[in-house]
Amino acid sequence: MRRRGRPRHRTRRCGTSSRCPRVSRSSTSPPASRSSANSEGGKGSSTGPTFGAAVRIAAVGDVHGYENLPAVTADLSRLGPVDLFLLAGDTTDRNDLDAFGAVVRTIRARVTAPVWAVFGNNEYASDHPAYVARFADAFGVRFLQDEAAVFESPAGSVRIIGSVGSLDRPTWWQRRNLPRVAEEYERRVKVLDGLLAGDGTRILLTHYPPTYVTMGGEKEEWRPELGSKALESVLLRRRPSLVIHGHIHKGIPAGELRPRFDRLDDFEGDLAPIPVHNVAYPVRHAVSTIDV
Repeated sequence: MRRRGRPRHRTRRCGTSSRCPRVSRSSTSPPASRSSANSEGGKGSSTGPTFGAAVRIAAVGDVHGYENLPAVTADLSRLGPVDLFLLAGDTTDRNDLDAFGAVVRTIRARVTAPVWAVFGNNEYASDHPAYVARFADAFGVRFLQDEAAVFESPAGSVRIIGSVGSLDRPTWWQRRNLPRVAEEYERRVKVLDGLLAGDGTRILLTHYPPTYVTMGGEKEEWRPELGSKALESVLLRRRPSLVIHGHIHKGIPAGELRPRFDRLDDFEGDLAPIPVHNVAYPVRHAVSTIDV
């Protein structure tokens, strides 16, 4: 039963709002310099909000290796120039390093921009060093593991904070097989709090969503095992420019995290909503592009 009163946050399905992404069509563009890019995204490209003449970022999550690779390949051929390409985890499926390599090779053949990535739950933590060893130098993939890095471009600098993310409650499988994972999730909330501090353009890139606002059709009782409401207060205090995540297959493409007005801090400073983009391929059916 729903209780009446002020919602703790607002979630809006994308429609006519300028804050929500729009899907448009354009002719096929080769991976060329950014100066040749236009303001429209191609078929298979979801174009997000413009924050002010900017760095163009492409982002996709949950490719799941060979499962979505044919569709992603077609999308990449229509993508057009971007400055930075972000992978939001679950690039492969069931820890298949060869499938991860197939996805990365496909991106590299069609995109000249740097590729930065976070891991998802399908890239098993025990093999993270193997992914780095195999793909960091040979394919130029920069893996962000609970760390921040600054991307510099002629349009300006963007600080990317990258992490697999956190869950409010470990999944049944995690509770049985990873006895200390709950402590790890609690620790990660604190780590991300510190990494998000500061000013300037900051983007949080995670696999697990750091908020529930893009959960959409996911069942309420499962949400603690799909994302982190605990990180919402961190986001509202640190106020990154943008949040990008994957993992949620039954969610909505984008939402906004707004102050809950249950803390004194919520009435101070910038009260603009924080854009949150779910770039999971099963939701977007596209490689998203966002100007920041």
